[in-house]
Amino acid sequence: MKALKNRDEFNQEARQAGLATTLNRSKVLLGSCLDPQSLLLTRLSSLRERLAHQRLQLAVLGQFKRGKSTFVNALLGASLLPAAVVPVTAIPTFIAWGVKPLARVWFGDGRTPEEWSASDAEEIRDFLFGFVAEEANPQNHLGVAKAELFYPSPILSGGTVLIDTPGVGSTLKHNTDAALRVLPECDAALFVLATDPPITEVELDYLDQLKSKASRIFIIVNKVDTLAAEEREALVRFLHKVLHERSLLSAENAMFQVSARDGLAAKLKHDRGALEQSGITEIEEHLLRYLATEKTQSLEHAIAIKTADLLAQAATEIELRMQALKMPLAELEAKTCAFEDTLRSIEEQRRVTGDLLAGDKRRLVERLENRIQALREESRSRLAAVIDQSLGKTDPKNWQTLAQHNISVAIEEMFEHARERRANECAADADAVLSTYQQRVDELITAVRRAAAELFDVSFRQDIERDAFAIGEEPYWVTEDIVSTLIPDPGRVLDRLLPSQLRRAHLRRRLTRETEQLIVRNAENLRWAILRGFDETFRNATGHLDERLDDAITATQKVIKDALAKRRDRSFAVDPEIGRLAGVLSSLTDIREALSRDGVGGLIHGEPCRTPNDLA
Repeated sequence: MKALKNRDEFNQEARQAGLATTLNRSKVLLGSCLDPQSLLLTRLSSLRERLAHQRLQLAVLGQFKRGKSTFVNALLGASLLPAAVVPVTAIPTFIAWGVKPLARVWFGDGRTPEEWSASDAEEIRDFLFGFVAEEANPQNHLGVAKAELFYPSPILSGGTVLIDTPGVGSTLKHNTDAALRVLPECDAALFVLATDPPITEVELDYLDQLKSKASRIFIIVNKVDTLAAEEREALVRFLHKVLHERSLLSAENAMFQVSARDGLAAKLKHDRGALEQSGITEIEEHLLRYLATEKTQSLEHAIAIKTADLLAQAATEIELRMQALKMPLAELEAKTCAFEDTLRSIEEQRRVTGDLLAGDKRRLVERLENRIQALREESRSRLAAVIDQSLGKTDPKNWQTLAQHNISVAIEEMFEHARERRANECAADADAVLSTYQQRVDELITAVRRAAAELFDVSFRQDIERDAFAIGEEPYWVTEDIVSTLIPDPGRVLDRLLPSQLRRAHLRRRLTRETEQLIVRNAENLRWAILRGFDETFRNATGHLDERLDDAITATQKVIKDALAKRRDRSFAVDPEIGRLAGVLSSLTDIREALSRDGVGGLIHGEPCRTPNDLA
């Protein structure tokens, strides 16, 4: 057993040393032919540092309002992160081991970070709330890049870092964007679902993106305390079926049922029985076993995948440089002109695509107007029944009080349900329109790269991203007439003098008029919120996709123009440069193959990693 242990330790050290050498060599190779400020070089340096410090980044991901922050608090055993029933987290928070609780906030403009240290969890939470919560930092106007929290929790020992993330599919589009930007940072993930609804298309799409980035995904089904035992069993069967059909659940990606709220309360009360009942104990024990036995392999696996992806991106740029330099000057000039002609055609197609999107958006707004009108009519019918029912019972003295109470309850219930229903309908419509628009922009990006590929005989890479619809702001529901006066309404005083039948009729007419005002105001409130959602979503989606297209055009143009300038410079030695780039490209190909063969397969199955000489 001891010999076997020594062999395993030797193989582990060999794998880590080989991967570290691979990262160093990759950085040197890319540094010889890319801009020193290249993002690819920065990311390689970050991966090398994380490997050296064995920093496994375990992200807590999922849709908004699933209870991610409460779940993290339950794991930590203290209410350190802001949590509420509305979307709160707007900025990713990286949580690492620390002897004493300490919160630190970093800013995107390089300002000195702000810190707060306290033994009281509430003080830490209040400090973080001021920076990471949407309510305190709307649209991230404070320019926060990220927040860090240091805390002495067993789950954080040995270099593990938890990442509390904003929710995708939030009513706030920038929160979704922030959540998606965290994906490249994930080595493994705790994906939090909940019971109502069990899973959405947004979450399935998010998992699709995640599975290529994370070496391990743990599915956490939160809020199970709201279900009976048979309902929980049915929910788990349903989730297993859906996730298996989408190839999103494997034997390694275990599923756990928890009540994060109950688990946190149990830890604060030191109630071991309640803690086990909450399901938090089971997931903690599983995670600690995973971190003790598989953390290093998961980290190496994740870094190998990320490195191979970076090298593939770099190889495409180098290949284009080589092909451009190989061409005779006259041919390169002709193909440069041909590429510019293609770009002019693409710009015209971009304009047409924008016009089509504007027309589609107008039709979505018209459809929304029809839905809001249908909501008004449905509400009138429902509230008329509420009024009749309220006026048909109890003592006439209580008619008005009872009716107003019942109307208030009914309006809040109706419009909260309508909000979810109409927002989901509009989300599906917007997603369909933006998916079509994205497909058109992707085709234009592909056209740019295909034009370069065909002209210069190189390959190109293509990445697909999605922009989800988000309602603009949380609407508030008007449940009572906000116009008040201290002057008695003479009509209402006279009502008391009328016979019951006439009094009922008068009161019904007045309540119907007041209810109509409430219906109009609430319907308009919902309409306005969804219109804001349309505007924000379409603006962000089109801006993001246009930026991707501009990046593809600019990057390709730069490579071609640089090659053309060098070809026109008679003092520039082309052949040695081509030979040098060919050597770099060959080395990158060898490294990528080694990572795919050893860095992934070897790390999973425990095979020895090749030595640095083998990777050379």
